[in-house]
Amino acid sequence: MLGTGIVKKLQTMWHQETINAFNVVLKPVTIDDLELLREWRNRPDIRQYMFEQNEISSVQQRHWFSKVSVDKTQLQFVICYKEKRIGACNLKSSNSVAIDACISAESGMYIADNKYRGTILAFFAALALNEFAFLSLSLRAIVAKVKSSNVGALRFNEQLGYVTDSHQSSENVVCLTLNADAHQRAVKNFARFIRN
Repeated sequence: MLGTGIVKKLQTMWHQETINAFNVVLKPVTIDDLELLREWRNRPDIRQYMFEQNEISSVQQRHWFSKVSVDKTQLQFVICYKEKRIGACNLKSSNSVAIDACISAESGMYIADNKYRGTILAFFAALALNEFAFLSLSLRAIVAKVKSSNVGALRFNEQLGYVTDSHQSSENVVCLTLNADAHQRAVKNFARFIRN
């Protein structure tokens, strides 16, 4: 069951699950991560791919955390590799239902550490998040919304098994959908790169 531990208000997310898979660890965001996440999110090389591109103040970041830390429609994680924080990812309910009761969710992710951007670790983080979504949350589908100009992210998602949903896409935004079978095929494709 999600969120079984006692949560200190404004200290940690309502969910306490740490995902340890595919050589990465996804840890629930805590208040200690906020400034680093804000620093990453405000960087032009990351911000350019966001739908909302305004810079975020520390006050706005704390306000964001006070909302999401108790919002059961989403899960927010810091991506860690060898105990170092390298990026962030999340899952959000597609229909405002609690994340552990919905059938589909929207995913988001970025690798902030330049040493690991464009490497296999980005795939590992996505595989870990997707595996959790399908096996632990029993989701039927994961949706990714990508700016049509973000060719790298579109290719990335396609390599993970996502397919374009032309009915939901627009000129500026491409909607892609992943199901459990396509995810398992992606896991098999990446298996040779995963060290146990």
